[in-house]
Amino acid sequence: MMQINVKLYATLRRFGPEGLEIGEAFTVHSQGTTIGELIQQLEISRDDAKIVMVNGKRVIEMNQKLTENDLVVIFPPVGGG
Repeated sequence: MMQINVKLYATLRRFGPEGLEIGEAFTVHSQGTTIGELIQQLEISRDDAKIVMVNGKRVIEMNQKLTENDLVVIFPPVGGG
């Protein structure tokens, strides 16, 4: 099991701990080793996790491996008009 730091934005904040501030990171003790497994552990659908960044770099592949203390930032689909 490894420790991953996670930031969730916009509508995805509901999947984090209660009382989480905007832009605040929280720690997840992940049983998986990939981004996809982390997203599944957080119970976020892959469709809702549109933009994923690991340590400041955008990631497209959900099977990318994570390492101890990585910072994973997840954004929902961007809407607008």
